[in-house]
Amino acid sequence: MHQKKNKIILTVGFATFFFGFGAGAILNLYLLAINSPLVLQFRSSLMFVSSILGDGIILPVVNMLIVSSLIKNKKFISRLIVALSLFCGLIITLYFHITQAIQGLVNWTMPKPWEWNFLGGWHALYMFAVTSLISLFYIVLTLNIAKHKRITNEVFLVTLGIVLFLILLRLDYIDVKLI
Repeated sequence: MHQKKNKIILTVGFATFFFGFGAGAILNLYLLAINSPLVLQFRSSLMFVSSILGDGIILPVVNMLIVSSLIKNKKFISRLIVALSLFCGLIITLYFHITQAIQGLVNWTMPKPWEWNFLGGWHALYMFAVTSLISLFYIVLTLNIAKHKRITNEVFLVTLGIVLFLILLRLDYIDVKLI
């Protein structure tokens, strides 16, 4: 059973790395090699520190910690809790993508405001999955605190990782005035 849990945790880490950074980085390098205007005219994943360090290192580790915690606290997970987590993930994803469009923050996923390409769709699905998982973690954490009156150890590392990711994201957009 312990080996199965470890396999699940490592799979989540690898999937987060691949879908959040690895596939985009490979595509980024390919498009650079063929001189695609998509990467020559717009910022791409290898131009964002939040992509390289955040999606490439921080979020895979955070998601592994989250899944480890969720496995230990699976008694708090129900269909309603999963649905609530998916709703929260959707709201967070919509907020970031709508803000991107309103602010006109074009890049290789949205070359024109309100016009996302395949990469934009890929990023939205990835972001939805990650923010839903993070939401599930915090909802389960809240239920755990309510029942046992204690905070799990993972909460500090998960929260630190998310804060570091958000700092990197903010630094990538340092010149943007937030609404």
